[in-house]
Amino acid sequence: MKNVLLLVAAVLGLSACVQPQTPPEDAKLRQAYSACINTAEGSPEKLQSCQAVLNVLKQEKQHQQFAEQETVRVLDYQSCIQAAHTGNGQAYDAQCGKIWQEIRANNH
Repeated sequence: MKNVLLLVAAVLGLSACVQPQTPPEDAKLRQAYSACINTAEGSPEKLQSCQAVLNVLKQEKQHQQFAEQETVRVLDYQSCIQAAHTGNGQAYDAQCGKIWQEIRANNH
């Protein structure tokens, strides 16, 4: 019984050392996108560089769904800002803020 407990403890200890199956490059791309969003401060011009990172993420099978959803959000945000600047009212400003909050919340 004592040997079984030691074996279980050893397996649990070793399993904690196992790296996640996400390759480091993929993790770096997601981190790069998150950092881009966090420093963009809602600027449509800065978001274009974030879009370039999303385009690379779209090529990775495991990140395609995330990248597609984020692309839509970023494009919605850019359209919203453009509409607000062309004089379509303050309702767009509130909507833009909501979209931006969703983008940031998804990338923390």
